[in-house]
Amino acid sequence: MTTVVLNVKIEETLKDKLRQYAEVNNENLSTATEKLLLSAFELADDVDVSEDDIDSQHTEEEVTPFTPKEIKALRKILKKRK
Repeated sequence: MTTVVLNVKIEETLKDKLRQYAEVNNENLSTATEKLLLSAFELADDVDVSEDDIDSQHTEEEVTPFTPKEIKALRKILKKRK
């Protein structure tokens, strides 16, 4: 197994929880993080969710056309940019 470095930005409170977890389990921060990530992926694999349950490609949004007043305002903005 090859070990690599992972740099991530997380909330300070989450890092404190991770440090506390590592301390309670007599592990270093790296080992605790790897252990928790692996268990999270195992849990995610166990969840019975199909692709159709999370696919949002076929959803439609309600779109209302611009009003003449909005079109005029947009034209004014675009004209100022030139």
